[in-house]
Amino acid sequence: MSFSDVQFAYGPFVPHWVVKQYIENYFSTHRIDSLFVLRTTVEDVTKLPNTSTGLDRWSLTLRRYDPVAQVDVWWKEEYDAVIFANGHYSVPYVPKVDGLEEYIQKFPGRVIHSKSYRSPLNFKDKNVLVIGNAASGHDITAALAKTANHPVYQSRRSASRWDGDKPPPGIEWKPVVKEYLLNGDILFDDGSVLSHIDTVIYSTGYKVSFPFWNSRANGGPIWDYRQNRLIGNYLHVFLRDFPTVGVVGIPRTLTFRSFEYQAIALARVFSGRNALPLPSKEEQTRWEEDRWNLVSRERRKFHDIPWDNGETVAYLDELFHLAGLPLLSGSGRYPPILNERTRWAIEHVKKYPEPGNDKDQGKEEEKEDRWTVVDPTSYKDSLSFI
Repeated sequence: MSFSDVQFAYGPFVPHWVVKQYIENYFSTHRIDSLFVLRTTVEDVTKLPNTSTGLDRWSLTLRRYDPVAQVDVWWKEEYDAVIFANGHYSVPYVPKVDGLEEYIQKFPGRVIHSKSYRSPLNFKDKNVLVIGNAASGHDITAALAKTANHPVYQSRRSASRWDGDKPPPGIEWKPVVKEYLLNGDILFDDGSVLSHIDTVIYSTGYKVSFPFWNSRANGGPIWDYRQNRLIGNYLHVFLRDFPTVGVVGIPRTLTFRSFEYQAIALARVFSGRNALPLPSKEEQTRWEEDRWNLVSRERRKFHDIPWDNGETVAYLDELFHLAGLPLLSGSGRYPPILNERTRWAIEHVKKYPEPGNDKDQGKEEEKEDRWTVVDPTSYKDSLSFI
């Protein structure tokens, strides 16, 4: 889970505040926090006319709140290249359900998304329905079982990796919601009805968003919401039509480590220190088409990169060779090795087994990786290298 140069001291199963502390400490360790400009939002990214080099430059419109004057301060800056690393978890996804919009209007505040969930204490003695049973749905339901009224209802499309044959104490499983009724009832696919729900929490994931990208000025969007993928991408990082734009963090595989490989490859390419040149536009197009054909056959998302079939290692290997080996001078970052000890640790922290039919599991909107340990005594030292 960690970056290669600073080990994650707590192992792979930690609460969110430990991860937050790790990231903050990482900045301080490398003394790069002084280079950041915080409390500033990027409101617009617009391509400038080509320069004599033939490469695109970018105008960024920035905004920062001035607490003294109590006004927003706006200004523009220009850059030779930009990297988008704004994460996955900004725009909540809520699936379309009959009657949901009218239900929300009639019962304001009753339906929320897991993005706004903060504490199970806020739902003490409440009747709660959680929609979704991927990572956040599972965690929220388990937490609510300690404070909310029993049972806490959980709507599931299919079994998840960590479910047993029956729900834990205090939890009742329900099928998919079929319709919301204006009398307050919630109708499910099996014909059952709940009539006393105080709060519905949607734990159904997020949509990738680049709200600052000026599609009109730049000639089109960079994300296809129908196919759920970057438009014109190569290796999930480079954009074929915008060679001075990079994207970090789209594939979710070995979270921080894969981000490290992507960032180093981008830095090497943008600085002209990459060991191998990027393929031609035709070859990049062929890569994207082959990738789309593959994931379509296997009924998975374009940017999903599994570990078990060797795809993760092959992907990181491509970034590794593109970036190149360390320089003799020692200047510049280079991709870390994925040594035998690290691979052993990853391979011995097994995913929960896939329950039931893989096709049903593929329908889950939120597909976050969860892990369980095979032998907690045999891998303790190695896990810090993940």
